[in-house]
Amino acid sequence: MKLLELKLKEEAVIKKVAHPDEQMNQRLLDLGFYPGGRVKLVLISPKKDPKAYEVRGTVIAIRNDDAKYIEVEVEE
Repeated sequence: MKLLELKLKEEAVIKKVAHPDEQMNQRLLDLGFYPGGRVKLVLISPKKDPKAYEVRGTVIAIRNDDAKYIEVEVEE
């Protein structure tokens, strides 16, 4: 599933980051969105974009246009 499909307060493990823009891909990795990392949706803006995610103890807001390139897996 894509990161932008997470529900509020849902946690997942990042499986793949594959943004077509190489600089943005590197920026996402630098922010902590790397394979094996844990991520949690903590806030949804009133217009549903951007959304804020907790990654490595930090809350980071990213646009849905960027979140769609991050594949995650929700652990039961």
